[in-house]
Amino acid sequence: MALHGCFQTPEDFALGTRLNEAAERRGLLVLYPAQGHRDNASRCWNWFEPAHRGRRAGEVAEILALVEEVERVHAVARGRVVVVGLSAGGFMAVNLFCAAPELIAGVGVFAGGPYRCGEGAEGAVQCMRGHRLDGTRAAAACRAASGTPALRARASLWQGAEDTVVAPANLAALETMFARLAGAASGTTERQEGALRALWRDAEGRPVLETWLVPGLGHAWSGGDPRGTHAAPIGPDATAHMLDFLLAPGAR
Repeated sequence: MALHGCFQTPEDFALGTRLNEAAERRGLLVLYPAQGHRDNASRCWNWFEPAHRGRRAGEVAEILALVEEVERVHAVARGRVVVVGLSAGGFMAVNLFCAAPELIAGVGVFAGGPYRCGEGAEGAVQCMRGHRLDGTRAAAACRAASGTPALRARASLWQGAEDTVVAPANLAALETMFARLAGAASGTTERQEGALRALWRDAEGRPVLETWLVPGLGHAWSGGDPRGTHAAPIGPDATAHMLDFLLAPGAR
């Protein structure tokens, strides 16, 4: 499932990320929910509003209903869904995971932030600017929302180091959140393809979390097609690396 960012359409997001081409090579279905102007003037997902966080109402419930319909029509096994999102789509991907972790096997977030880091429009702006972030508290809130003490989905988290829309501090808070949820004790960091990549493993040594900080990149999808908005050709191919990690053998 692919969730676009603000001022984007599913078609635009598909172009910038090249997700359709990647899905065709890998034999995947891609579901692109669309946010309309009526629900948000900028086409942003309303991730910051409490009414759109719960499983049984609002945008989270609507998106989950689409997932269940696609699973029914195409005979997709439950627990095989990975969700990726950019900016507002990344924040909403986190909401979806915390609301229904048994349906989400993996989460890919580009320029997003931790669960419930902002309340209302003003709170969302403060969160995006990097204020009042607390990954440990976000993990506790996610557990409470899911009703599950241990959440095992893999996560691939990405951020442009020069992003002035969503501050890079969000990556650190989101990393803390998913590390706490997965029970990952420590991560190892190395330079890969010019970016800084950290890999976290759980107590059994299984990779459960990766983070990528891409130098020189602003608010854009790394290694993307510049014909799409919020996509830049510089940096590692985020689409390929996300899918490699989230769909690797041994993932739930």
